[in-house]
Amino acid sequence: MELERSVFDLRQVIENSQTIVKERALLHGIQLSVEIGEGVGMIEADERRVKQILFNLLANAVGFSPAGATITLSAERHPDAIAFRVADTGPGIPAEVQDRVFDWFQTHPQGSRHRGAGLGLSIVRSFVELHGGTVTLRSAVGEGTTVVCRFPLEQHLERTAA
Repeated sequence: MELERSVFDLRQVIENSQTIVKERALLHGIQLSVEIGEGVGMIEADERRVKQILFNLLANAVGFSPAGATITLSAERHPDAIAFRVADTGPGIPAEVQDRVFDWFQTHPQGSRHRGAGLGLSIVRSFVELHGGTVTLRSAVGEGTTVVCRFPLEQHLERTAA
């Protein structure tokens, strides 16, 4: 796979992505909040892949969060990168599972309504890394989960994946 880079408005992509998931969240009694920092603006990346990253993260958070939970999608520009995070107040991920959540075909429903092939977070990590970025996860049982994706502003190498 090769990235199809273009310059686009990340704010608009974030707003569109949350709109797609918001109805599903509300149907399950989950609040969705969006916080976009000043200056997020334009980014050079593969717009379609960024949309898929955002959708996968939001859909995953909705699938694992119980009624009454809150999911926050935020983005901010740093001097060297744009970072966005999806944080939820759901049940969290047990420590013994956290090391495997980004592996292909790993699914751990943990009693949630989430069902899938275990590809969502694997795809997220692959697409972010193709952009030269990083993905980190912080979670604790009973305290929710936060996934942070950082995209470097300067990317010198064209990256491809099998």
